[in-house]
Amino acid sequence: MIQHIYIENYTLIERLSIDFEEGFSVITGETGAGKSILIEALSLLSGQRADTGVLFDKNKKSIVEATFNIKEQGLLFLFEEEDLDYDDICIIHREINPQGKSRAFINDTPVNIATLKKIGEKLIDIHSQHSNLLLQDNNFQLLILDQYARLDEEIKIYKDTFRVFQSYKKQLQELFDKSGNQDKEYLEFLCNELEEAKLKDGEQKDWEERLQLLSHAEEIKQKSGEIVNLMEFNDMNVFQSLQDCKQRLSSLEKHSQKFDLLHQRFNSILIELKDITNEISTIAENTVYDPQEIEQLSAQLNALYRLEQKHKVNNEKDLIAVKEQLQEKLQAIYHAERSTAGLQESIARLEKELYVLAENLSAKRKKIIPDIEQALTEKLQLMNMPQAMIKIVLERHNQLTETGLDKPVFLFNANRGTDMKAMAKVASGGELSRLMLAIKSLILQKNVLPTIIFDEIDSGVSGEVSAKMGKVMQEIARFTQVLAITHLPQIASKAKLHYLVYKQDDKEKTYSQIKRLSQQERVIEIAKMISNEELSDSTLQAAQTLLNDK
Repeated sequence: MIQHIYIENYTLIERLSIDFEEGFSVITGETGAGKSILIEALSLLSGQRADTGVLFDKNKKSIVEATFNIKEQGLLFLFEEEDLDYDDICIIHREINPQGKSRAFINDTPVNIATLKKIGEKLIDIHSQHSNLLLQDNNFQLLILDQYARLDEEIKIYKDTFRVFQSYKKQLQELFDKSGNQDKEYLEFLCNELEEAKLKDGEQKDWEERLQLLSHAEEIKQKSGEIVNLMEFNDMNVFQSLQDCKQRLSSLEKHSQKFDLLHQRFNSILIELKDITNEISTIAENTVYDPQEIEQLSAQLNALYRLEQKHKVNNEKDLIAVKEQLQEKLQAIYHAERSTAGLQESIARLEKELYVLAENLSAKRKKIIPDIEQALTEKLQLMNMPQAMIKIVLERHNQLTETGLDKPVFLFNANRGTDMKAMAKVASGGELSRLMLAIKSLILQKNVLPTIIFDEIDSGVSGEVSAKMGKVMQEIARFTQVLAITHLPQIASKAKLHYLVYKQDDKEKTYSQIKRLSQQERVIEIAKMISNEELSDSTLQAAQTLLNDK
């Protein structure tokens, strides 16, 4: 339950601090005084979005803080799950700075919005008149069945399994998308073709050079022979002449060190020339015109050139890279095929499990439907709808959903003899308010929340009906703390405690405040609500009568 609320710099609230107690409390005040602002501020503690538009003073941060007693709520597991320090007294704190940034804390530990929402929703249930629209929502109608039947554990098991099921289906689709756009057989053909080519880096250059030599064998042999002949065998005998020069340089070494250096250089040149001549001679000897080898080399190069052209590359090194890429793609496809088989098996297994779980949920939902129909009908009769009837039909989806196979339809009629139709389509505003209050009362008896806040749930009702709605709120307050914003004296009089929201003016600003009313102040406030702010002995007496009728 909420023990204390502190709000600073929020909309019309400059600074507000108020204590609350267990049981049923009402909050009243003139239109525009700021009643709903208080609820909006509290909604921030359940993870609602915030912006700088809520700042009373645009240069200061806004603070909303509430202290909760959660001793009886069994929330230790949730705090451990979120790695938060647990204490029976829980403080939730939210700030919005002038730059629009928001910070949240639970027991002084910073938390993200998801965690704030997860824990905040376990502490406060805020019901506004707009919440009546939920009656049109099949998911909300299903939630009513599940909460009344206390299927939390079964729902968790089903949803966890369904999430894994959906995840596997998504993975399977991604694998199909990844491998389905590629022709495995064609990739295998390309890869095999490159494998059979037995590619070696640098081989193309060797082949091209060898073919060039063989194609010009006669010319190479002739010119090479002439060079060797000029160097060694003609009349000049170049090597002999160079050898003579070398000897003469050697004889001059004794006269100067320069001749020694020149002799060494000359000797090096002579050795290099001999080596060049020998290599030319070897090439000439090994270069023999061979039509068969030329044909073979030409065929090998042509095959290589075709592969290069096919894969749009320039050399065998790039072809080797292409082959490796193809192998990687094929490995990915083979892996996808193996994974696909495993996923399909897992999906089939999980689908069977889900159908078993879904049928179990359906059976338990069907079992408690008569109890819900009867309980809701009785609640509505207590609120001046003696002929109202509720019927719940459990239709089925044609495939598994996040909540199972069931699609509930709440049928309603307010008067006997008329056809039952979908609840939200036939109920008036006042009837919807009573329906929602009856549903909340029903659920809270089964799944207790620390605090429920009704923000003008009495919209569209008055008189005796509102008094009976007040009685239902009193009943709910036996199980949980109830805070109700109301404009009806019949409801206000049923509360244990009464708070008044009012405006104060100073020379520069108007701001909202709240105070807890004494018993005498309650009489006056309820009398004003009865008479539209006009006090008289009769209205004061009427107010006292309402307060006495608990």
